[in-house]
Amino acid sequence: MGRVALILVDIQNDFFEGGSLAVPNASNILPTVHKLIDKADFIVATQDWHPENHISFGVNHPGKQPFDQIIIEYEGHETKQVLWPIHCVQNSHGAEFSPTISKKSIHHIVQKGKNPKVDSYSGFADNDYHEITPLAKILYQNNVEIVIVVGLAADYCVKMTCLDAVKFGFKTVLVKEGTLAVAPDQFNATMETLQSKGVEVTHVDHVIKTYL
Repeated sequence: MGRVALILVDIQNDFFEGGSLAVPNASNILPTVHKLIDKADFIVATQDWHPENHISFGVNHPGKQPFDQIIIEYEGHETKQVLWPIHCVQNSHGAEFSPTISKKSIHHIVQKGKNPKVDSYSGFADNDYHEITPLAKILYQNNVEIVIVVGLAADYCVKMTCLDAVKFGFKTVLVKEGTLAVAPDQFNATMETLQSKGVEVTHVDHVIKTYL
C-alpha cells in the first residue's frame, strides 16, 4: 500500500459554532479528527484565506444577501456563485484553525480562495481551474497514493476536495464521522454523489484499521 496522507479541510474558527459561517454541530467532528491525527504520519491542512473584497461575500454585491446565487464571469467563463457571509478573512481570528488543532501536527498548510475574483472550494484548485494550489504537488512529491479526508463543510469544500483528489489520481477515502454539511439536509445526497464518483465513504475505525 502506498503512502497515506490525512487532509484536514478548512477546520477553521468561522466554520464552528459561533463563527460567521457556522456548520451546524461542527465540533462533533473533532473527536474523529483527533483520532486520525494521532494515527497519521503525514498531514496536510487546507485553509480558506480570503481577501476582504472576495467575490463570494454577499456584502460585496449591493442588493444581494448571503446565500443568494449570482452568475460571475472570470477569464471569459461564466459560473454560478453562492454568496456567503464574510468568513475566513486573511489574518483574522475566524480564519485561524480551531484551537484544538495543534499546528505542530500539520506538515503542510495549503491556503486557498486568495484570488478575489474567483472562489475556491477544493483544496486542489479554484472553482474554475484557473489556478492550481500546491496540494497535488505536495502529495506527489511525498509519494502519497491514498488520501483520507475530513473537515468542513461536507457539501462544499470537502466534497470538491474529494472529487479533485480522484481527478488527480489519488485513492480517496472520506471519513463519514469527520465531516458535516452546512446544509444538513444535503449530507446524505453528498455522500451518495461522492461514492458514485469513486470516493470511498467509510467509518473512522475502518480507516484506522485499513489505512493507518
